[in-house]
Amino acid sequence: MSRLLETLTVGSEQSILDAVKCIESGDLQIAFVVESDQRLVGVVTNGDVRRYLLQGGDTKLPVVACMNSNFRAVEVGATREQLLKTFDLGFNALPGLDAQGRLQEIYTRQMTASPEVPVLARARAPVRMSFCGGGADLTYFFVDHPAAVLSCTVGLYAHATLVPRDDASVHIFSEDLGCEEHYDSLAQLLVSENKSLLGTIVSVIRPAYGFDLYLRSDFPVGSGLGGSSAATTAIIAAFNELRQDRWNTYEIAELAFQAERLCFGIAGGWQDQYASAFGGFNLIEFENKRNLVHPIRLEDAARFELEACLVLCDTGLVHNSGQLHERQRQEMEAELSQTDLLRESVTLCRRMHRHLIRCELHDFGLCLHEAWMLKKQFSSAVSDAKLDEIYAIAQAAGALGGKLLGAGAGGFFLFYVQPQHRQAVVRAVNELGCATTNFRFESSGVTSWRTKIQ
Repeated sequence: MSRLLETLTVGSEQSILDAVKCIESGDLQIAFVVESDQRLVGVVTNGDVRRYLLQGGDTKLPVVACMNSNFRAVEVGATREQLLKTFDLGFNALPGLDAQGRLQEIYTRQMTASPEVPVLARARAPVRMSFCGGGADLTYFFVDHPAAVLSCTVGLYAHATLVPRDDASVHIFSEDLGCEEHYDSLAQLLVSENKSLLGTIVSVIRPAYGFDLYLRSDFPVGSGLGGSSAATTAIIAAFNELRQDRWNTYEIAELAFQAERLCFGIAGGWQDQYASAFGGFNLIEFENKRNLVHPIRLEDAARFELEACLVLCDTGLVHNSGQLHERQRQEMEAELSQTDLLRESVTLCRRMHRHLIRCELHDFGLCLHEAWMLKKQFSSAVSDAKLDEIYAIAQAAGALGGKLLGAGAGGFFLFYVQPQHRQAVVRAVNELGCATTNFRFESSGVTSWRTKIQ
């Protein structure tokens, strides 16, 4: 029972004098009259007593003789908004009653703010769609040669949920892989030799509390859309949501690179982490000393037209981007011509950037074909007879150009197709066992928020 309930209630059988003592014991100058079962039957104030005595009343009589049975009450658990509106009508104290009319709480104008309740953090990060420049974002190239990548993000996301715990244990759940990890503490996770990418991300962040971490994605594993980077970025953002000294977007991207590439050991470049973190259309420049993300402001008409003309085609073939990047690195070290190919790719990337910002989308579509022809020269593992057949069939059906997203060897093709040829291209690739996916561009990068634990 609250202090106000103890001090401001008086039994219906008690005297008016008892009620006066109750009224005078508090600052609200009111008492609440209840039956033996706590049912509220009236309220009494100094004014009620004074008027009663002026009419010749006796203080020894039961308080019900002078109480006011026409009182204002609210349901116990009333919202703050409801209480504020009632107080604004001139009331100083309000009884909170249950469904049987029993007094359960007394609300005042000085009511405290709602107590803090536990919160969880959620985050989502979009996947990227790279148009040109992939491969040039590998460190061993851009430390000596300035590089650039042209990309955008689409409305397919990695979703992370972080639920802090009262104990120190760590529990990680990956819906996409159908696996779980459980540790008694962060220290146990840190020394584990078999931790997943998600566990490795946690080992980089090193939170000072136990938690449950959940991850799910809107896209298949091995899609070529930079899914692992989107997942890494989303998890980091979820932890960032609960920090006081929060990381900025560049720092989130750098932490994602550190966890995925350096600590977990997935070979690859830098573009995926920056794309998921920043979102939207970007020209991302890579240099030895710093990386810069340059947002592209597209006219609405250009963005809508590009959406109408791009077809995302799932080959059904899963690739391993880490192995492909490692093979590309080895082949690049063995052949100096690889460096020339990457320089050509960067030059083409900047040309595509100009076409994009000037809304020259037909030329942009043709450049996608050039980008694919270059990409196939990076490594013998980028394409095979099956992928070449898919591309040739799409072109024959009306695709102006296209390229395989990601490192190659599987995942998604991106085709540029005028809308009048779209149905023919979709039908042609469907006959080869490929599925097409609708998408929308995403202008925002990684997003995080808090919500109450229910």
